[in-house]
Amino acid sequence: MHHTFKRLTSILAIIPFGILLSGCGGSHATKQALGDGWNAYGDAQTVERTSVPVASLTKAEGYDIVLEGWVTEVCAVKGCWMRVQDDEGDVVLVRFKDYGFFVPRNARGRRTVVHGTPQVRTFSIEQRRHLLEDGNASLEEIASVDEPRTEVVFLADGAWVQGGGLQPPYAPAPVEDCPLDAAETKDTTDAG
Repeated sequence: MHHTFKRLTSILAIIPFGILLSGCGGSHATKQALGDGWNAYGDAQTVERTSVPVASLTKAEGYDIVLEGWVTEVCAVKGCWMRVQDDEGDVVLVRFKDYGFFVPRNARGRRTVVHGTPQVRTFSIEQRRHLLEDGNASLEEIASVDEPRTEVVFLADGAWVQGGGLQPPYAPAPVEDCPLDAAETKDTTDAG
């Protein structure tokens, strides 16, 4: 119990007080996420807090938070992941909980608001190459991956993407698996 309180206190120390209050940060899209011009995916519900910066995600691991930014990349195959850049310029990989919903593959360059939990994950060489393939990377870039990498991943249960003209997202099969969720053979770390 004391450990949980101490961890929450350390998270609160990195998040400006105004972020925790409903209605603060009026310039942020989180207050407008269900308004006109926004498209909801997954379990997108009303959000009352402004976003946490990508640089603070490690300290917020395991807590439900909101992240806002620009979609810089989307899985070109299914839309099963995207990379989001916050207003400070930091980028994070966003995956979708239980592989249960995807975003439009043409969402790149759009404003997005996602709700979920940050997690630290280790991706194997094969998983990193898979991400690059899905992102239409060059063969040289894919072949250059030669070691696993640990990074913060944002696991979203709901997402909003701003703007019209978005393609309908790919509908995942009920039992469909993703190579990013496969168990690693050498590492004991949960991947995906």
